[in-house]
Amino acid sequence: MSPTQISNIVSLLAALSVATERLVEIIKGAIPWLNNQNKNSTIESWRQVALHVLAAVSGFVSAWMAGSTVSGVIPASWNHLGGYIVIGLLVSGGSGFWNSILSYAKASKDIQEGKTPASQPAEGGLLPG
Repeated sequence: MSPTQISNIVSLLAALSVATERLVEIIKGAIPWLNNQNKNSTIESWRQVALHVLAAVSGFVSAWMAGSTVSGVIPASWNHLGGYIVIGLLVSGGSGFWNSILSYAKASKDIQEGKTPASQPAEGGLLPG
């Protein structure tokens, strides 16, 4: 797999992650129980579980709805129901994580194409600079 393909996949996952976060926020806004922390630790634990399940389902829905775009970027072996479930779980993790991964993938691509010296940190990456 080429650095460009990896960069495209990570970019897609970051975009789907942002879409998933927005969908979760819309649903949380419509259901007050999900949107407000509870002082009872047992109820709060169930709320957290519900939010994780909601994020995973929202990730799957986002990936499924972007199907034609997704199928043009991901490897053909992922282009089935199980692949979309895995993508849904991946993008439910949050866009901040994927944005960091994207900056490293872009830096790797730039290094391989000779645009950036290997000793220079990725722009927007976690390294101080």
